[in-house]
Amino acid sequence: MNKALLFKEWIKTRWMFLLMFMVFILAMGYIALRISSAARNVGMPHLWEVFILKNVVLLDQIKVLPLLAGIIMGITQFIPEMTKKRFKLTLHLPLGENRIVFLMLSYGIVCLLLLFTVSYGGFLWGLSADFPREVVGAWFATILPQVLCGFASYLLTAWIILEPVWSQRIYNAVIGLLILSLFMVQGVPGSYIYMLPFLFGTLIVLALYPKISIRHFKEGMQ
Repeated sequence: MNKALLFKEWIKTRWMFLLMFMVFILAMGYIALRISSAARNVGMPHLWEVFILKNVVLLDQIKVLPLLAGIIMGITQFIPEMTKKRFKLTLHLPLGENRIVFLMLSYGIVCLLLLFTVSYGGFLWGLSADFPREVVGAWFATILPQVLCGFASYLLTAWIILEPVWSQRIYNAVIGLLILSLFMVQGVPGSYIYMLPFLFGTLIVLALYPKISIRHFKEGMQ
């Protein structure tokens, strides 16, 4: 039954997931080509000076991609469940409510983790051939809050969509925007490294939010 539920989630989201994967790879490839072109035009030493001494934040121009990926994954996965209240059928599967919710959210998180790991990890690994690992590590720490924002936006989207009360959905959306603003930080490389434990803790709390909406759904709130 676990495999059947996960397969159902894959059927709903597979094409959108593959599309997002292509968008991320193309975006990373475009930035890599720009870096390569700049290195040929001005030389790698000058590029080092620009990146390191002037605190250039790589991937800043596509920092909203993880945020959008989380929202799109949540919409693709949970909107079909709320159409004609089909989620009632899902909750009646012989798995238990908590296990069903855990599997559905875990599926979405694993998909995003795969997406972010392959795209961002591959990009930074490529940079490590030309830049010191310390510099690449600082860049990673700088973009990590934006990557974590993708998971936060996914969990918040699930919380909002699964909520059956429209007025409550609006309230949830406002709270969600405030929470997401914590993740969309911007600064010099490595400047937000001490904020990461707080952001990870926030994600753990957000994982509990969809349970609140599901309780409202089961109680028949309108």
